Amino acid sequence: MVNILARIILLCFLPAVTWAQNNGGGLGGVALNLMEPVTFFSDFVQTGCIVIGGAFLFASVIKYFEHKRSPLMVPMSTVVFLVVAGCVLLLLPLITYLTENGVPYFLLRR
Repeated sequence: MVNILARIILLCFLPAVTWAQNNGGGLGGVALNLMEPVTFFSDFVQTGCIVIGGAFLFASVIKYFEHKRSPLMVPMSTVVFLVVAGCVLLLLPLITYLTENGVPYFLLRR
């Protein structure tokens, strides 16, 4: 069983290693080529966080006015949750400035 698993792993990684050797970049070149889709996906997720966070804050304002009109229909906890969740989602793209190896958001790059 271990021998079969070793062969499968070897067959999965062999094309990447030979491709890296043919292009002269080594495994570092492969790693750099793999970072482009990661950066694209990271930007996509962070843009989604900003859009959804803004929508949560907007919804919290609407829910607050509904709560003022009818407190039993919309509880205040819904408004507080939407404000907290919206702020967390809006601040999520800034978390890359707290880490050394984070992928920075494309709108906030220096």
